[in-house]
Amino acid sequence: MRPFPIALAFLFLLTSQVLAASSTTPMRVVFPYIPLMAESSTQGVFVDMYTEIAARSGLEITIEILPVRRAVQGFKGGVYDALGAFPSLAQIPVSLASVPFYRRENLIFYRSEAFGPSGVDKLEDLDGRRVGLSAYHYPDFIVDRKELGLERVPDDEFLLRMIASDRLDAAIIEHFSGLYLLESLALEDTISIADNPVTTENVLTLFKADRAGIENRKAFNKAIYEMLCDGTLAKLFGRVSLLPDQAIIERELPPSAIIKDCNPRSAFLRD
Repeated sequence: MRPFPIALAFLFLLTSQVLAASSTTPMRVVFPYIPLMAESSTQGVFVDMYTEIAARSGLEITIEILPVRRAVQGFKGGVYDALGAFPSLAQIPVSLASVPFYRRENLIFYRSEAFGPSGVDKLEDLDGRRVGLSAYHYPDFIVDRKELGLERVPDDEFLLRMIASDRLDAAIIEHFSGLYLLESLALEDTISIADNPVTTENVLTLFKADRAGIENRKAFNKAIYEMLCDGTLAKLFGRVSLLPDQAIIERELPPSAIIKDCNPRSAFLRD
């Protein structure tokens, strides 16, 4: 056999091996630690959601949980292929954003004795008060409000403990992870929750802005849409109010991917 066909065959074999190796490389997803939602690599509502996405898409996914700043910096630095949860009203770093998969409500948690029977209804009610924020991302109109005496702390549990010990008057915390912590710490008699959210925003996954990121985002979006339509997301989250907007997701999909009998509330109707 002549040298040229041998070299060509060797090149083809080498290329095939490289492609095969790259196709089996797991997608590394990092989550900031979120009580109830992302507590460990195997525990949390969002972690369960990713397990289902992996099963539907065929993607091999590994999950790591880190403190908020380390998770974001690790993603920005290219250590991870995806940042599992990021709020839509915050400044989004260079990346490919997924369709929304969760609706986040930020509520005011406050020390009942500090506000009397009238309680707290809106952000302006906190003017002049000691208000805590965790390391998570918040919209600018909260962070930049000069009338608030803002204090940053590492996490939501620390916020609730500071309210209970009269080191803070109130804090702004995501509704359901905050409620979960409040009950876990047995502070329901000390801390109240405002009825109306300060903000409601979508939660997204951010993918690397490269070719692999394009494919990962496509697979993620397809799986999330299917899970919305067949009621899987509703089962995971337990409330209709937490589901993403169907129309927003469908705008990001090709016409051929639209499910005509999509029924996000089907799980509740069956119950």
